[in-house]
Amino acid sequence: MIIMYVKNKFRLDMIRLIICCSLMMARTMVALDPATDDKDYPSEAEERMRLVHLDPVEVGHIHTMELEPGKFYQVKTAAVKPPIFLISDFLTSEECDQLKSLAESKGFETSQTVLQKSVDSRVDSTTDDFFNNDTFNKYDGDNNKHLDMEETRRALNKLEGVSNMTKAAFQLFFDSVVDLNSNRIMSSLEFRRIPLIMTKVDKWLKDHVSNHELTPEQIKKLERGPSRISKQVWLKRREYDPNDTLFKRLLKLTGLHSDIIKTSEDMQVVRYSPGGHYHAHHDSIKLNETVPCAHTKHLYPPDPKRHLVANRICRYATILYYLADTEEGGETAIPVADNETYFPGTWGKNSTTDLMDLTHHCKDANLYLKPKKGMAVMWYNHYIDEKTGWLGALNKFSLHGGCDVIKGEKWIANNWITVDNNYDM
Repeated sequence: MIIMYVKNKFRLDMIRLIICCSLMMARTMVALDPATDDKDYPSEAEERMRLVHLDPVEVGHIHTMELEPGKFYQVKTAAVKPPIFLISDFLTSEECDQLKSLAESKGFETSQTVLQKSVDSRVDSTTDDFFNNDTFNKYDGDNNKHLDMEETRRALNKLEGVSNMTKAAFQLFFDSVVDLNSNRIMSSLEFRRIPLIMTKVDKWLKDHVSNHELTPEQIKKLERGPSRISKQVWLKRREYDPNDTLFKRLLKLTGLHSDIIKTSEDMQVVRYSPGGHYHAHHDSIKLNETVPCAHTKHLYPPDPKRHLVANRICRYATILYYLADTEEGGETAIPVADNETYFPGTWGKNSTTDLMDLTHHCKDANLYLKPKKGMAVMWYNHYIDEKTGWLGALNKFSLHGGCDVIKGEKWIANNWITVDNNYDM
């Protein structure tokens, strides 16, 4: 009896072992089956995304890249600091014309900053005891629906420090802080916008209230005039690229993860008429852990103390497209491209020249590019952090702008690749 019991127990244990091994093998087969849907069996940790950039090698170097199946493009290095690349015929003539037509059908507005766009979306829901239509109409002495410089100054005298400003200092304040569309007049909308940018207003007044004399740099800024004169419109990707044709081209060109391209800004189309320009500027802002990026600020916890102005532009790369030839003028200038240092005293051919002023010093820039229909220009606004592989410091050499259009019109479009230096956002 004892022997039979032991034999039966042994057989039962063997059966259990075989069943267990069979189940384990089945699970292994499912996990290894290439036909199995990966999303049902995710890895313990997805691979961290990293930023990449195209190696410029040297000025004049050409990368031949297959950006579409069977279609090769020449990507030519125009500068190393920052890395700037020229891609002729990146857009076809038909694609350029379609973008222009779509932009015209949507309607152009005076060019805005990201801040102005954010503020204008909320201005109608904001009420203020002073900055309202009644006050605006009170100071609009000639009833022409806008306030000129003197009318604006009288209206803003209630702000501490304004009444003591020299005329030149107030003009600089007007240009730098409250006149976000650079036309040197104030509309009712702009007047009602002021409470939403009061952090910026207060900071400027606090920094300047004890110093009524302008510095040499401030005088230069004043002499430049409006920083930007142009018209613009924003296009959603589904509007301008319904079949993902351009999206796929950008993926190949940049080598970036598709999620980075998908979550970047809308396309901006800009039109410049004679006299139109955009003085030298950076497309992005230096890293600041305490201030959220404009394109991801909605992901941060609400902070009632944070003002609308308290966000920054975080653009890793710029891809600029020329949608038409320009008859005369309208060059894209990169004043300090491949300069030995960024220190302003070493800029350009003449260290005393105000290279930020592209109205008067366009061709004093180290590099300037004539608009050519279909050509794309790509450059990087930031370095890559070597430790994290993610967004690093601002590349100051990416300073650039648009020279005055002399004859005809200038048409461009911008795709900005936006990246938050906070990887989790």
